This record gives sequence, structure tokens and C-alpha cells, in this order.
Amino acid sequence: MPFLGSRIHLRFHIRMALWSTLLLLACCTRTSGINPQAGSPEFLQLQEFRPPTPLESLFGETATAEVRRPTGNEKHSGPSHPFWVFDLPSAQRPEVLTCTLMMLLAGILCSAGGIGGGGIYVTVLMVFGSLSVWDAVPLSKSIVFFGSLSSLALNLRKATMTVGGSSQSLIDVDTCRLVVPGALVGTYCGVFMNGMLPNWAVLCTLSTVLVGICYMVLKTTHEQYCEEEEALVSQQGDSQDGQDSVECESIRRNTEERSPSALKDKMSHVTRADIALAAVMLLLVVAGSVFRHHAVRCQMANEANAQACHHPALFWLGGATLYSWMRSSLISAVIKVFCWAAPLIFCCTVTASVANSLVGKDGWSRSRTMEYSFMSVFTGCLAGFIGIGGGLIFSPFFLLMGMAPAAAVATSSTCVIFTSSSTTFQYLLTDRIIVSLTLLYGIVNLVASYLGTKFVHYLQDHMSSRRSYISAVVSLGVIVSTLLAFKQLFETAVGSRQAMAH
Repeated sequence: MPFLGSRIHLRFHIRMALWSTLLLLACCTRTSGINPQAGSPEFLQLQEFRPPTPLESLFGETATAEVRRPTGNEKHSGPSHPFWVFDLPSAQRPEVLTCTLMMLLAGILCSAGGIGGGGIYVTVLMVFGSLSVWDAVPLSKSIVFFGSLSSLALNLRKATMTVGGSSQSLIDVDTCRLVVPGALVGTYCGVFMNGMLPNWAVLCTLSTVLVGICYMVLKTTHEQYCEEEEALVSQQGDSQDGQDSVECESIRRNTEERSPSALKDKMSHVTRADIALAAVMLLLVVAGSVFRHHAVRCQMANEANAQACHHPALFWLGGATLYSWMRSSLISAVIKVFCWAAPLIFCCTVTASVANSLVGKDGWSRSRTMEYSFMSVFTGCLAGFIGIGGGLIFSPFFLLMGMAPAAAVATSSTCVIFTSSSTTFQYLLTDRIIVSLTLLYGIVNLVASYLGTKFVHYLQDHMSSRRSYISAVVSLGVIVSTLLAFKQLFETAVGSRQAMAH
């Protein structure tokens, strides 16, 4: 990993990384204690009657019951799906066929737009597959992981694009170096939040995020269309309305100014050090999340129900050893803090190093590297929490920052590999993924991703002057995802109110 630039910049980024890590640890370790006994007076006091809150009025009493539970460890409000059990009956339900067809259509659209598809897959699985939010979010992550593999393979084969007569890399490696560490940190936090917060919170967050992305991506598509129309009129030698010309020229100038890629004649290439460092970060995040989850489960277990301490994911550690560790308040606290601190500090340090090297080498400003870093953490957190692939935010953000649409799609697909693999393995090793449905929908999504990526490459080769076509595909996918999310949120609200009435 390159490490250039002034020491002042490096110290600044390291301090920011450490402070961010300490804030995350303060928020998360606050909830790492052992729950009080269900029959204790302190627990019973929490259940005393109080007036309903606005959320209870909208979603019903059951929607906020989970929030009032004693804070402590991950809640377990859904069924467990051990990864070594192939649940064939789940794949034989009648609604699976309809869901498979919708997943094929959604996969083609999402892959062509480079948006990962997790936001659409979550809603498709709930609406057409009749799955709960508890099962739909982890399953969508595993499906995105399948599809991202085929998209990455095709993007690596088509490694360059032609811009202005010169050849440029299709994948912006420097952007990936800056985005991936923060995204992995975010996936750790997002998976943890998904185990703590109720289902309605997931749907509300998903709907809110999609509304903002709709505005952003539609605005970007309009800007690109305006530029293309101006260029077309200029080539034909026709005059154009003065006001429209000024507007389009302003849009073009702003797009060029905010594009870091425009400052570089030649993009960096992937090195072995990049691959090794990415693998280490991924391993640390997954291992820390999985070990903490099972350690907390073991801590909550009693002697008569100690099988939680013997999970196959911890085959290398004896169940009796883990059980004895988690019975010690000091050792259990150290384990939980270390499982949080080690991955977060390491990934934040890598982010600071990469940001410093970009500021000193490639003309990136400090504020721009901070924007990319915070965006990556935010996107990774949402990827783990609400099940989006990550590309739903990566691709529009890269377009907004002035990256060429083809490069934005390819770079987004590369970043999605890490967010999807991190969340998939975290959910899989904590018994949240239905393996039989993962294989079925994953194979379907592999085919859909191949077709969608071939489609976008066709547009690049035959309609390279119409960049807005690719952006329009992204817009369509986001709009469909938003409508489905609001539909599911409305049905959840109606169902909760009806349950409260009965």
C-alpha cells in the first residue's frame, strides 16, 4: 500500500481514525453487559404501564416492545438457520417460483445499473417470497454476493474504456483503496445494529435512504442528459437557447471540478499488497463479529443449555473453555472490547494511510478524502443493517462526484464485493441465512448479473456518447426499490395496527 505525503497529514488522519474508533467503541460497549434476570425487580420495573408513544400508535404495541427490553446483547427475534443444515422445505414453498422470476428481472436491472440490488432484493423477498425482515436482509446479502462475483469477472475482462481517444482503467483502484476499509467497518456496525433493532426500524431506514438516493441519481441523470444534448446540438451546427447553454455549461464545469479522476492521466493498478491487505481486513471484521456474537450467546446460556458455547464456527476453541471465559466478568469484557477494537482500529488506520497518500500523490483534497471515507462507513453500515448491496449508494455517489458512468458502475461493483462478502459471512456464521434459498436465488442472480453486465457493456461500446442511458438504468432500479419498500412498510404498519386491535 503506498504511503506518501507529509507527516502532518498522516497524523491528522490517524487522529481522526482513532477518535472515530473510540466513539464507536463507547457507543457499542455500552450495550455489552449481561441482561438482568427476567424475574428481577429491576426488570419488572421496565415493564410498568406508560402512555403509548407515537411509534406505538402507528405500528402497534409489538413494534416497540423490543426496544424497551433490557439493553445488553443481540436480540434473537427470529428463527435460527444453521449453515450446516440444508433446509429443503423452505425452497419447496409455492411462492418460491414467483419470487425466482422476479429475482431474475430485478437482477438484470440491478447489475446493469451497478447498484448491487440489495435494496430491491430485500423487498422482493418480502413481497413475493413471503419472508420476514429477519430472514430477508441476510438472504439478500448472500444473493448480492453471488451476483457481484460474476459482475467483477466481467469487469476485469473488460479492464479498460476509451475516453477522448485514450485508454483508461475501468475500475478506479485508488477509490477502492479508500472506500473498502471504511465500508468493512460499517458492515460490522450494521450487522450488530440489525440484531439489536426491531423490524420496523429496518423498513423505515430503507425507505428513507431510497428517497434520498432517488433525488440524487435523478439529478445526476438530468445533468448528463443536458451535457449530451448540448454536445449534439454543437455538432450539428445549430444554435441553442442562451439560457439552456449557460445552464449546461455550468453543469459541465461543476462536474469536471469535482471529479478527482479528471486530475489523473493514468489510474493505479491493483498490487499484491492491495489484495493481501484487503483479505486481512475482511478476515478481521468477520472473525471479530462472529466470535463476539457466539461469545455473547455463550455468556447468556446456563449450564443446562450450554450448546451455544459449542457452535461449529468455534471448532478451534473448546466449548468448556469459552464457557469458563464468559463466566468471568473481566475476561468477558476484554473479549467483547477486543472483538470491537481490533477490526475497527486496523481498518481506520488503513483508511488514514490511504487518504494521506492520495492527498500527497494524486491531487485529492483532504475534504474529498473525508467525504469518501465517511460515505464508505455509512454505506457499509446500511449494507449490514438494511440489506442493501452497497452499490445502491456507491454508484450514485461516484456519479455525483463526477466519475464517468462506466467507471462508476465498475468501481461500485468492485466495492460491493467486499461489503457483500463481509456481511454474508457474518450472517452465515451466526445462523441467519437459509442456505437452500441462497443457492437457488444465488444461481438465478448469477445469470441475471451476467446478462445485466453484458447489457451495460453493449451500451458502452455502441452508445458511448450517451452516458445518461447508463445513469437512467440506475435511476429506474432505485425508483422500483423505493416503491417496493414503501409498499412493505405500509403493509407492516397496517398489520401491526390490526394485531393491536385484536
